[in-house]
Amino acid sequence: MFNRREFSTTLALASASGLVRPRATFGIGQQSTVFDWRPIRDAMRVAFGAGGNVLAVNDGSSLVLVDTKNAGFGEVLRAEAESFGGTLESVVNTHHHGDHIGGNPFFTGGVPVYGQERGVARAMAGGSQMLAGILRDHVGRLERFNQQVDNMDISGEARSAGSQSVAAFMAMAEEQMTAMSFSATETFESEQEVTVGSTTLELRHIDRGHTDNDVFVFLPEAKVIHGGDLFFNGLHPRIDTGADATTVGWQNCLKAMIELCDADTVCIPGHGEISDINGLQDFSNYFDILRDFVQKEIDDGRTRDQIIEMQPPEFADWSPRRLNDNLGVVYDELTASS
Repeated sequence: MFNRREFSTTLALASASGLVRPRATFGIGQQSTVFDWRPIRDAMRVAFGAGGNVLAVNDGSSLVLVDTKNAGFGEVLRAEAESFGGTLESVVNTHHHGDHIGGNPFFTGGVPVYGQERGVARAMAGGSQMLAGILRDHVGRLERFNQQVDNMDISGEARSAGSQSVAAFMAMAEEQMTAMSFSATETFESEQEVTVGSTTLELRHIDRGHTDNDVFVFLPEAKVIHGGDLFFNGLHPRIDTGADATTVGWQNCLKAMIELCDADTVCIPGHGEISDINGLQDFSNYFDILRDFVQKEIDDGRTRDQIIEMQPPEFADWSPRRLNDNLGVVYDELTASS
């Protein structure tokens, strides 16, 4: 692991070689913040960009964040969220994937970070892998993180803030970060309440779905629900079978979410646009469509290799990313139970 002097030398060499590029050399957009913050209720906003959708609840002097974006963006996420009012008091992780907990190292040492208990080992494994990658190829990782900033259509000031956040993450990785820095510090099995000011967040784990440690967050008074990656809106989801995902359990989770909603409930997906109860129901139907399609093709005598190259007509207008994988997962589930 680099010491501070070696870290500074590495940054200087990278800058000289053009790997750490001046932000001003790229096109500058008009968005004045790193993240695209969209208000949904009084004192509640959703941050888009650089990872999964983050919910910020600013309740007077207090703030809670649901998820923490990609690695490298935790510092600027906190700064921008607190700029709307309130000091961060707690963080919720919806599951262990890096695009939802990558910013955790900026929070785990100072505020409670809540997550489902099975996510701890998985988050630590991912964190360990990331830290090992930084040790092997520091300059390459720095370049990769900065490329995310470069690709954003944001102002010069926001771009500078994003780059500073990346630099702070890399410095922390070299000096004090461990695999535990990526993990929740407060865990639970099925339910947990978190209170911020006068706002209560209900955290619920129902079943295996996208992973084995998914949590959705319900704010009953505000009629807001954050589904994490249990809810993809208009996109083929990632079905993480390596983390014990199951489409049947996923639909059980969605059913529990739908039962909490009415026509006025704001439904926040882990990826995709903000929606409502109809969006949740449509996503639950997604798995029925896949299952019916695959079963018909099995009945017609087609093999797994043939089926995963096909496309259900209902998704003709969608990006095909992940569709092949998902058809394969559903095929495996159907044939395993037959």
